Amino acid sequence: MILKVKKSPLFGRLVLYIITFLSVFLPLSGFILNILDGDGFKFLNIVFLLVFGLISFFMLRISLWNTYGKEIIILSENKLTYIADYKWFKDKIKEFNFEKIHFTLNKVGYEEEKKAVLIINFENGAVLETVTKIDSKDLNNLLLNLNQNIANTF
Repeated sequence: MILKVKKSPLFGRLVLYIITFLSVFLPLSGFILNILDGDGFKFLNIVFLLVFGLISFFMLRISLWNTYGKEIIILSENKLTYIADYKWFKDKIKEFNFEKIHFTLNKVGYEEEKKAVLIINFENGAVLETVTKIDSKDLNNLLLNLNQNIANTF
């Protein structure tokens, strides 16, 4: 099962990509200019580059998620695998072993939007909550199918 994130508005994504680009370009160009001016290689320059490198990595993740993000849920016999896919890279794979599994929903956002997220409950108390907002009607239909198929299969 693949849950795709609805793309954010173009303006919002454009702002995210510009901030991501600037968080890489500005510190790197400042570092290069310092070296060219003869100031040399300083420890603070490295710290500065590392901090902005982490910021730019985080911003790139957010930008890619809002453009290409999808959640991949693989259900096999007594095992569920969850992967958050950002297109250029993927998050750490989460695996859940189970004997019994139950699917529910959690309504999110404003009431008039009628959106919800998928909640997967395992018998050992573990819970996996997806982040992809889905229309409540569509998710209810999916829940009926999932819970019926699970009851018949496992």
